[in-house]
Amino acid sequence: MAKMLSAHPDRAAWIHEWLSQVTGDELRGEGRVYGGGLNKIEPKELARISAKQLLARWPEISSVTDAQGKLFANPSLTTTLAA
Repeated sequence: MAKMLSAHPDRAAWIHEWLSQVTGDELRGEGRVYGGGLNKIEPKELARISAKQLLARWPEISSVTDAQGKLFANPSLTTTLAA
């Protein structure tokens, strides 16, 4: 996304608007709740929130997300990269 925004900074306003439409219920539904009501969401959990609108608007970024999805789907790759 950063690469796309570098090439097309005019798209930032739409992305901001799109992100602001993600509801608290969506975020809480993917995250976890700790004692005292602290809500936390990890990147892997955040990745489960739908990006269909974003990909429909700019399909050129789907090839990047496909590759990223394959990386996160293979735990041995992420372990190797983290080491």
